[in-house]
Amino acid sequence: MSRTFLTVVALLGMTTGPLAAQTGPTHIDNLRRMSLCELDRLFEGGAVGALPTGFVRGRVLYMADARFPYARASIASSAWKGKHFDEKGDFVNQWPGFQALHGGSETGVSWHDGKPCHVLSYPAGTPLFGNTRDEVREIAPGLYLARLYSTCPCPRFRGYFAIQTCCPR
Repeated sequence: MSRTFLTVVALLGMTTGPLAAQTGPTHIDNLRRMSLCELDRLFEGGAVGALPTGFVRGRVLYMADARFPYARASIASSAWKGKHFDEKGDFVNQWPGFQALHGGSETGVSWHDGKPCHVLSYPAGTPLFGNTRDEVREIAPGLYLARLYSTCPCPRFRGYFAIQTCCPR
């Protein structure tokens, strides 16, 4: 093989290694207009990592069963502002001016790709979210991407949201 060919192969290999993972989105605003396929790829490449503690800003990115999935996500984001996590992984949602709807987390397996993720869930009977499961992975330091599912009567993908620490590491 020629030296040029080997150099090109080596350079291409470098762009698919750890450096490539660092060149993806690093801020929640970078995720707003990504396609469903792009969000899927980011989620699939994410890691379990540690859940944050304290307040994380949130944004709904895509609502799968909406007629206008990005517009609907924008409307939902005007009401939901993020989550507050404690050191055990329990959380409460932040709405404009108040907190409500508590839940918990555990490490589990993604329904999307069978790989590890944080599973966020709510107690049965929780208004709005008692029938949901969120699968969360860290895609950049302090930036997390989550798949949202309805659990009953059968699992159904509902969309994506992201959360980000206030001061990324």
